[in-house]
Amino acid sequence: EMHQYLDNDGSGTSDVCVSNTIGASRLADATAWLQSTGQRGFLGEIGAGSNTACIQAVFGALCSMQQAGGVWIGVSWWAAGP
Repeated sequence: EMHQYLDNDGSGTSDVCVSNTIGASRLADATAWLQSTGQRGFLGEIGAGSNTACIQAVFGALCSMQQAGGVWIGVSWWAAGP
């Protein structure tokens, strides 16, 4: 189980995302590890602001998880914060 916030320092304290592709980028190493070790992962929290860039970043993360060959078994969207 992992957590991922898409702001600059990964803390979830800002509503500004690094980029609209940061979601997929930040999950890439975890996805590769899950695939190489035969493990399955759950993203217990993903969080981002409600602006266009952040919405695109979350969408990108979810799409990358869906396209990862079944190594991700689910995700919970963290809706509190900025």
